[in-house]
Amino acid sequence: MKNSWIATSLAAALAFAVPAVPAAQAAPDRYTLVHAGALLAVPGKAPQREMTIVVKNTRIVGVSPGYLDAAAAAIAPGAQVDLVDLRDRFVLPGLMDAHVHLHGEPSFSRHRAERGDRNPPTSSEGAVNAIVYARRTLSAGFTIVRDLGSDDEAVFAVRNAINAGRMIGPRILVSGSALAVTGGHGDSLPLDETGDPQARLRDGTCDGPMECRAAVRYQYKLGADVIKFTSTGGFGSNTGLEPQLFPDEIEAIVSTAHLVGLKAAAHAYSPIAIKQAVRAGVDSIEHGFLLDDEGIALMKKAGTFLVPTLSASYPPPVFRIRDPESVRIRNEHKAFERAHAAGVKIAFGTDAGTFAHGDNAKEFGLMVKFGMTPMEAIRSATVVTADLFGVTADAGTIEPGKLADLVALAANPLDDVGALLKVDFVMKGGQVAKRDGRMLEPFSYPQPSATF
Repeated sequence: MKNSWIATSLAAALAFAVPAVPAAQAAPDRYTLVHAGALLAVPGKAPQREMTIVVKNTRIVGVSPGYLDAAAAAIAPGAQVDLVDLRDRFVLPGLMDAHVHLHGEPSFSRHRAERGDRNPPTSSEGAVNAIVYARRTLSAGFTIVRDLGSDDEAVFAVRNAINAGRMIGPRILVSGSALAVTGGHGDSLPLDETGDPQARLRDGTCDGPMECRAAVRYQYKLGADVIKFTSTGGFGSNTGLEPQLFPDEIEAIVSTAHLVGLKAAAHAYSPIAIKQAVRAGVDSIEHGFLLDDEGIALMKKAGTFLVPTLSASYPPPVFRIRDPESVRIRNEHKAFERAHAAGVKIAFGTDAGTFAHGDNAKEFGLMVKFGMTPMEAIRSATVVTADLFGVTADAGTIEPGKLADLVALAANPLDDVGALLKVDFVMKGGQVAKRDGRMLEPFSYPQPSATF
């Protein structure tokens, strides 16, 4: 009772002593009417003709037949209303890429591979790169991406700047440093830092279940949105394709990620490592080129997503050789085709960073070449990947309540999926980022864009 009286008296005294400050006036609602000649609102369902999408601030509030004006859209008189005329365009949801590396591009990777040097760009270089590459990625129509493996600073900084509205870019789900064992694919520590505990945490290098748990918690503390680990070797590091983590290390990583509310993604080629990760409850298998029938059955039963990154094998420019092994292995095992035929959930992911950022949409052509219909490929990059990301309530379709993430094309991608290589309009969270094939200035958003 005494404490309550003190608090009440103090509040009254402050109210008396401090002049009242007028409350900040709320910004008026901003509406955008998007007139779409053709609209694929829900990939997997038939497109509609002559539709209007009503956007209020950052979200969609209506999708209606016909080309509505403000009165027909029931917008109150005097409200700010903009019109986006896409009557000669094919409109679909913003695209998503579940596997990118925004801190670098082949010019870095190629030189490192040729020198046998696995040291990545510095954080400063990586951040500058990521600013440029994030803009390119958004220009290509990708409004949400998952960055799987950079460092403990670079892409975090760019994600935060985008979320704060200081620059244009896609929403980024960041893993930070990919977790790897000493000497494994993803270990970028110089030899003289291999025994430094703090350096190992920053790099994500871990051996044994306890150290792997600590590595997950460190990335979580940094603000990671997802945990990525390399359960096998890889092409980029010349470490082979066989397992590099023991089952108890994989289980420690996955269970700790889930404990702190994060999903886990496993870079995995070997069928043994794939099955170990699936049994541990991993959320997605990245690449998976050696996936066998038993692994496919396990993934389907567990609901594990495959992120096939076909673009990373056809071929990644990091290899300046004819007919690289990645192409031979992919064609020999046909993991994508077999997983698709079996009904495994396939999310869209490219491994952009092993090739030029902004060319992400070439993955659509490969998915169709290897058995998907154009509609299935588009659904993979919207509805299915939104499910993997855990953002179905906010993204993946053009429906009331969703974030206003839209892209528009001059041609129908259901007739020719190659049309997705030429995105000429992008809206992200109600803000127009690209119009008539040209990106807007990078630091021109007046307000922070919507985040999850």
